[in-house]
Amino acid sequence: MVGLGTKRIIAVMNQTHDVGKTTITANMGVILAEMGYRVLMLDLDPQSDLTRQFGVSETQIGMDALLSFKDDARDLILPLSEQLSLIASGPELHLFEQQTPSIKLGVKLKQLLTSTIQSDADIILIDCAAISGLLGTNAVLAASDMLIPVSAEHGALRGMIKMLPVLQRVSKLRSDSIRLWLCLNRLPDGTDFAYQFGDLLTQYFPKRVLKTVIYDNASANPADYQSLANDLLLGRAD
Repeated sequence: MVGLGTKRIIAVMNQTHDVGKTTITANMGVILAEMGYRVLMLDLDPQSDLTRQFGVSETQIGMDALLSFKDDARDLILPLSEQLSLIASGPELHLFEQQTPSIKLGVKLKQLLTSTIQSDADIILIDCAAISGLLGTNAVLAASDMLIPVSAEHGALRGMIKMLPVLQRVSKLRSDSIRLWLCLNRLPDGTDFAYQFGDLLTQYFPKRVLKTVIYDNASANPADYQSLANDLLLGRAD
């Protein structure tokens, strides 16, 4: 087990979809649990991809009830294994995205995570909605770390670029700084392109690009996600 120090709340986020954030959240959750950590995953995306990934119904109440104070957090936690658990998104989570982003709800989410949930988990992983909405804004306010999956596809790069000014504005509302990490994800294996792309990204974001590269889904394996998890916990960046 990697030395953790303080407990971590890790938001996995990109401004666009189909960049692999749910796959990364799910795989890191499983791997970290196997490494001996008590891991809680939160599905904070109304699309419920993480919820479905683990065979949980989209009608299962979860984050929607938690943020509405309709249920106690511990009543919403679904155990998946001895070390791994999940709070589903919930069928009414999309209603929060229709509200104006507010620091009050961000503070509420952070209080819920730290006081009610975090005592039962070493690591909390949040599969996030886009940062520009209420849910994404709140995740940034609550998290200790943000992990942004980045691929070489135009949509993924554009999503990351669109996030940066919003992230800067939201970060000013925090009393402490957030650790920002980039993960090279879904890159073509067996070519020099991955190395060239990684070098380019590192030039623009020094000490923010994690060392482990996740290649296309066909070649990705549990060892890759274990290496990525270790990078994130230890701050191993190029």
